[in-house]
Amino acid sequence: MTPARCTQPPSGKAAMAAAQYRAALPVIQTRRLLLRAPTLEDLPVWTSVCQDSFGDTAQEAWTEFSYYTSGWLLHGHGLFTVSLKDDDQVIGFVILGLEWDDQEPELGYMFSAKHRMQGFATEACAAVRDFGFDLLGSGQFVSYVSATNDRSNALAGRLGAARDKTAESAIGPDQHVWRYSEVKA
Repeated sequence: MTPARCTQPPSGKAAMAAAQYRAALPVIQTRRLLLRAPTLEDLPVWTSVCQDSFGDTAQEAWTEFSYYTSGWLLHGHGLFTVSLKDDDQVIGFVILGLEWDDQEPELGYMFSAKHRMQGFATEACAAVRDFGFDLLGSGQFVSYVSATNDRSNALAGRLGAARDKTAESAIGPDQHVWRYSEVKA
């Protein structure tokens, strides 16, 4: 089966233009990771994680990848591809962005199954949290986490977020809303 045209990287002048636009987006380095703008070459990993985690089709994964990536142009924040510094292997994604029903920007993440439980999500999300403080300000973004997702709720707590009961009351009992605020020393 031939891959959909929209999933194929551009060539020629279009490829150079895409690279130039991506170069204007932030790159964040941590001790073990590189967080950068997504490329179409990252789409297979994104699709795999979406299929494994949510049962998405390739078309659904493409749609989500596209709108998270578009956040950079529309809102000034968006999807980061997370790769290992030592070999540039893509291991996951962190987003500071908006979904249709979000009331405020959300810090979220997805990692491949083999790269979970190794501290990569904590390291990458902490870097994007700090980027969010600089860009949006303290208290201006949240994580929406299912009440039953113990690992993600624990991660939000490790990142210094606090539950926002007022925001939770507006969306219902099945979601926790974790608000990120800088601690002033």
